[in-house]
Amino acid sequence: MKKFITVLMLALCTAFLAKAQEEMVLLSGETDDPEPIVYYNFVDWSIDEGRIAQWYIDFGDEEFTTWVDNPEPDGINTTSTSLMAQTFKEDIPTVDWWGNFLNFVLDEPIEITEANRYMHIFHYRENLNNIWAVFLNTNGSHEDAELGNLRFQGNNNVPGRWEDIVIDLHYLMDNDIPLEQFNFLVDAAWSDPRDSPPTRYYWDEIVLNDDPFPRGVEFLDGTDLLNFDDQEQMDNLTITTQNEANTFEVVPNPLPDSWVNPNGMVGKFHKSDEASWWQGLHIQFPGLHMIEYGEKQYLHVFVKTDSTCFMQLHVIDQNDVHHTQMFFYPHDDLDGEWFDLVWDLSDYTAIKAITVRFDLQLDDEDNYINNTPARDFYVDKIVLDDDPFEREGEWDDDDDTFVIEREGTEEGLTAYASDKTIFFSMQEATHVQVF
Repeated sequence: MKKFITVLMLALCTAFLAKAQEEMVLLSGETDDPEPIVYYNFVDWSIDEGRIAQWYIDFGDEEFTTWVDNPEPDGINTTSTSLMAQTFKEDIPTVDWWGNFLNFVLDEPIEITEANRYMHIFHYRENLNNIWAVFLNTNGSHEDAELGNLRFQGNNNVPGRWEDIVIDLHYLMDNDIPLEQFNFLVDAAWSDPRDSPPTRYYWDEIVLNDDPFPRGVEFLDGTDLLNFDDQEQMDNLTITTQNEANTFEVVPNPLPDSWVNPNGMVGKFHKSDEASWWQGLHIQFPGLHMIEYGEKQYLHVFVKTDSTCFMQLHVIDQNDVHHTQMFFYPHDDLDGEWFDLVWDLSDYTAIKAITVRFDLQLDDEDNYINNTPARDFYVDKIVLDDDPFEREGEWDDDDDTFVIEREGTEEGLTAYASDKTIFFSMQEATHVQVF
């Protein structure tokens, strides 16, 4: 059943790519006729309390947004005007998240169906600052539990470029709830220090249609997502550590004689003791990698470190929805060898980013612990392929076998494999464990 559903999803995705259906324009600023969105200013209560007046420029009559020339008309958004909000250029009391909601209110509620379940928002940020978030049908915020249903959050890939944010309105559709309004949390500065620099934010061409993919997106070929021997490939990715105290560099493989992942260059990530639990090695792709059942289905990530720990893989899909999978790195059993994390992504349609999170620890109440001890971690050869099994060695292309010779006792241990069956020869062996 799972295979049938996935194949059906791929067929539907192909149809979406071939022809976009008619779309409902909610806000464009390109017409004098009334548009469905009749209010596009910050939430009333935040204006009334004077919060927004401390952070954003008032363009007159307590209007903190204005229509201006498109800052990048040669990008994916070619319209002449765009909606803009601007923080102060001098002596700004830096913005806070609470009340920083740009409210978009519809004149009439809109029923959500398969034909209009995806809301697209062109967005441009001079500085990325903190993340943005979108909350459906509220003039405030939704809790973490509503992520992916009524709350969506993410960030643009780069500053100074139009990008298409896609919000899946499936929760409203499934529960027969009409769309009445949505809040755009412009700068989610909910962590100290709140030091976002002054900037301009732009919105444009807000539409509803049946296309789950961002406008102007590039669909990426190949199964090799990140190989640290390929400098050209790395130059096309955005690689960040998510905390200035963390560091990342490309170094020679610390296990050049590894039977799992020998030789070459690898990524070395240093997680600082100042880092939050979720701050790891983040890889942003220049487009989308489609999940293709039986071809690009299993995500593989080689990892290694100096002790046993939990790790987590985190992916962001085409609609900025976040997904995670936890793994255990058995250092002692592996004797510090490279270990292949494997995750079946066939439940998803496409991914735009991956984060590898290291040394996840929980307190007595099952909350993730921040500021764990500083440590080094290694990552290598991230691929998305059709193999559900962990990568286990370097194969000889001539005879489709690989040979492993490792010292195990004073008498010595020789192991070799053919067709992934491992054979051992050890003098006076009484017990063998295979990992």
